[in-house]
Amino acid sequence: MRYADGGGLTPAGRQRRESVRLQAAELFEQKVEPSKVARHLRVSLKSAYQWHQLWRDGGAAALVSRGPSGSRCRLSPYCLEKLARFLEEGPAAHGWVEDQVWTASRVATLIGRKFHISYSVSGATRLMHRLGFSPQVPARRVAERDEQAVAVWKEATWREVKGARAACGGYVCFEDEAGFTRRPPRGRTWGRRGITPVVTVSGRRSGRLSVAGLIAMRPGSRTRLCHRLRNHPAGKGKRRSMDERDFIALVDGVHQLVRAPIVLVWDRLNTHVSRRMRDLVAEREWLTVFLLPACSPDLNPVEWVWAHVKHSLANLAVMALDRLEVLVRNRLKRLQYRPHILDGFIAGTGLTLHDPDELKSVIA
Repeated sequence: MRYADGGGLTPAGRQRRESVRLQAAELFEQKVEPSKVARHLRVSLKSAYQWHQLWRDGGAAALVSRGPSGSRCRLSPYCLEKLARFLEEGPAAHGWVEDQVWTASRVATLIGRKFHISYSVSGATRLMHRLGFSPQVPARRVAERDEQAVAVWKEATWREVKGARAACGGYVCFEDEAGFTRRPPRGRTWGRRGITPVVTVSGRRSGRLSVAGLIAMRPGSRTRLCHRLRNHPAGKGKRRSMDERDFIALVDGVHQLVRAPIVLVWDRLNTHVSRRMRDLVAEREWLTVFLLPACSPDLNPVEWVWAHVKHSLANLAVMALDRLEVLVRNRLKRLQYRPHILDGFIAGTGLTLHDPDELKSVIA
């Protein structure tokens, strides 16, 4: 809070310091000695005598703040805007194709190339903070993702999904699947400085737990979470994932629970688009299926469910597979009683069942 970029006080700090100096000017006008002013305002004796000299030579106007101290930025506002755009384009657009990392050294080099101004590494770091950039861990996105197809799906296909739901009065359901093993994800924990904590995990192929989850939502109804688990013991030649019967059984169970038609949205997993699955869907008049675009997990709120559950299982101690199944069921059961968290997962996708015009009519 004390020092900003360039070595000066922050704007709020300069304003506070200026108010103290103006109070000192008022005391000087009342013939108060600088030593007493220093005690009254709780400032150093040196500052009080310096202020008194300035006040004697120029009055109270001499104690008004003259703005931030230190050297000014050598880049103009226009150049700063261009630099921000260059940084948003990514390192590959400017010759660093071996990785996708902006470092202060690269930023200093970029400034020299584009504006012919020399910046140190520390100066480039302060400049990045001034532009609103900060060191962050980036999110991953597959290179095969088609952004145009995703945009078209969000604009056109999602409108069809909402139209189909409104026509039948049923639920929109998102489905996804995940796998859990006895080797848990890593999470942060406390440890003595300089000594990395060690978590003991299973090093053998010891089975897998498959989970299929489904979020059902409808305007005016509570958001629901349903799931189906399959335990796959270790062994050669055994299936280690769910098949079409498991997925359709989950959908049938949700239909019996909500007693309404279902508009199902899921990804392009091979068991979701197989001929056998198409035949099972055709046998159910109350079921309508839409496919998500390829490589778009950010559009499926169930992906957030798996991230939430796996985060709660970080650094899990070695245990039997049936015990892991109990823990996963417990975590999913907790989410079933917290629909506001499920609503947050849905909001994270940017997909809403209400159009802006519909919301205005509801509020009116």
